[in-house]
Amino acid sequence: MNLQELIANIQELCLSHKQISSFQVGNTFDVGVAKAQEYPCVWLELPLLVDYNETRSKTYSTALNFLSLCKADNLDSAVEKTSDMEVICDEVLQAIKSKFTKIGSENTVGVTMRSFSDDDLVGVRCDITFLVGRECDWRESFNTAV
Repeated sequence: MNLQELIANIQELCLSHKQISSFQVGNTFDVGVAKAQEYPCVWLELPLLVDYNETRSKTYSTALNFLSLCKADNLDSAVEKTSDMEVICDEVLQAIKSKFTKIGSENTVGVTMRSFSDDDLVGVRCDITFLVGRECDWRESFNTAV
């Protein structure tokens, strides 16, 4: 599986969740300034770390941010929306393990966050590593034997 296929699969799964309104891919500094974004949102962070150390597999490490708007300067609203996002994060992680049987996930940890944009955006940042197979035989890409 290549990177584009992995992102497309994650996007499809996230957008099939009844409460997730949008899916974005990009740098974290874009989160606070993104326009026309609907919440709750899942934001897949770029760049991804790719580990090629295994012969028949590789890993992609990234973060999925589960984000929602809360009432500005309202701690009760921030806690409520953060809690909601933690539940959605947990549901998506369980769906990933169930649906993507050929993709492993490991080292999955989350941390709650606040203050992406004027204290009204909260959620959970989930660091995750996907273990995927190598999708090609490298020998086919060379004109001569290596």
